[in-house]
Amino acid sequence: MYLNEKAWEVEPEDLYEASDALKNFLDVYKVLAGKYGRPEVYVPSEDEPYFRSVTYSIAKWLSEVDIEYRRLYLSFWNRRCVYTPDEEYEVYEGQTALRGGTEAVLNDSFMLSICLDDRWKRAEIPAVLFSLADNAESPVVVRNVFSAAQLAEEPLAAALKATFAITIYTYEDLWERRSRLFPHLRFCPSVKRDLENLEKSYIRQIVKKLSELEEYSSKYPGQPFRPELLTKTTPESDSTMDMYQKQHTFRDENGVEYEASWHMRFTGISGRIFFVPDYTDTEMLVCYIGKKLPNATYPT
Repeated sequence: MYLNEKAWEVEPEDLYEASDALKNFLDVYKVLAGKYGRPEVYVPSEDEPYFRSVTYSIAKWLSEVDIEYRRLYLSFWNRRCVYTPDEEYEVYEGQTALRGGTEAVLNDSFMLSICLDDRWKRAEIPAVLFSLADNAESPVVVRNVFSAAQLAEEPLAAALKATFAITIYTYEDLWERRSRLFPHLRFCPSVKRDLENLEKSYIRQIVKKLSELEEYSSKYPGQPFRPELLTKTTPESDSTMDMYQKQHTFRDENGVEYEASWHMRFTGISGRIFFVPDYTDTEMLVCYIGKKLPNATYPT
């Protein structure tokens, strides 16, 4: 779930309303924590949520609020996951760029909003997704969580359950169980090293993306690849593959080299999962999991 950083960029006029808004935000976090253990809330690396007020700071609120909300806030803050925003896409609601909304759309997830403004009291927010690489745009809907009452409603409850229903907690466990978890995926040996270099906070997203590839492979064996059935899956451009062929070439378990152009993304480090969709009639080859590889638009 991705924090709506823009929802905090309001200077509250009524301090009681500001306090109630923050309590409501933490009530949502409390329900998520109660149902799903330790829900990851992703916060952009360049943004920290705080009241835009010279008279009413978070520190002042924490000194005045009862101990339960103080503990909830500290839990949210200490367990937040910091990510680097995606460089290739931007989601706009009107004239407002939403980093949290961008990641929610790209990762088929949710945005989490504090309601200091009625603008964010919507379960679905119409927006536009801009592709900066090819200067294209498309209409999207940002799924937005703003109240605890929403969390009991279907289909939101079912979608959240699926999002948090990950029982893999370490990359070592993921690697050891890969054949049982993903019988229609094969992995290049180098992926083991890729996983060892990643921070633990990315594991839920990676398992979710691999599960998506596994489901696709099991449903459509031997058929032409249909990337539109996967979440934001795109190929590298021809110019990228010409310029960076070596960086996009990987060896399978038999030492055979494959060029990987198709990729999915995950949040945190502008992460990418590169794969070969037609490795065999019934299997995909996962070639790389890690930071975005160099391309013609972003060479570093």
